[in-house]
Formats: sequence, structure tokens, C-alpha cells
Amino acid sequence: MLLDTDRKLYCAVGLGRSVSKVWNIQTLIYYAEQKAAGRTLPKKFENVEDDPHQMGGDFIIDKDGNMALIHCSTSPTDRPSVDELLKALQGLKKRSRFASTVDEASPRKRMCPDLTNNLL
Repeated sequence: MLLDTDRKLYCAVGLGRSVSKVWNIQTLIYYAEQKAAGRTLPKKFENVEDDPHQMGGDFIIDKDGNMALIHCSTSPTDRPSVDELLKALQGLKKRSRFASTVDEASPRKRMCPDLTNNLL
């Protein structure tokens, strides 16, 4: 896990900020459903400056810096499934056995589309 307090990785992979994507109707419904079900919503970490409008993403990076999984979230609830994460990790294990290289055109090398133009 990487804590990117300066958001350098966010910037490098093209993740931006978006009020309209963070607070879209699906997100509001999700939070309402969670509250209605009696679940507590995540709380802010103490001593951590957070940006609620920062778009998120999930990435798996191998020991050589190759991106094994790139998932740029389109909303706060858009996350890869556990199965997708495990599949990417298993792929790393297989690649390390055969010492194969990742082709530059591979989706594992592509970055997220630049979201910075999508600010509200």
C-alpha cells in the first residue's frame, strides 16, 4: 500500500478532481442506502488532509514498476472486485515465473484518461 500525500501518483496516472463525479446521483443513493441499513459511513482520519473531490483508482504495480492492474474509478463506488484484484496478482506470479516482459501497448502500461478537464 502506498500513501501518496503529495498526490504525485494521482497526477502521474491522470487522476483528477471532480465534484460532479464524486457527488453524482449513484453516489448519493449509495450513501443513503448505507445509512438506511444502519451502516456507519467512513470517517475522516485524524491528522490526514483529505480531498473529497479527488478521483480514486486502484493499481497493482510489480517489483519492476510495471502496472499489472489499472482501474481508474468513474465514481467513489467504482472499484475492482476482489476477483479482479486476485487475478491481477496471480498474473504477476505467473509472469515472474517465466520472466516475461510487458509489451508497451499492453493495457497494463496505459494510464488513466486525464480527468482534470472534467472538473465542475
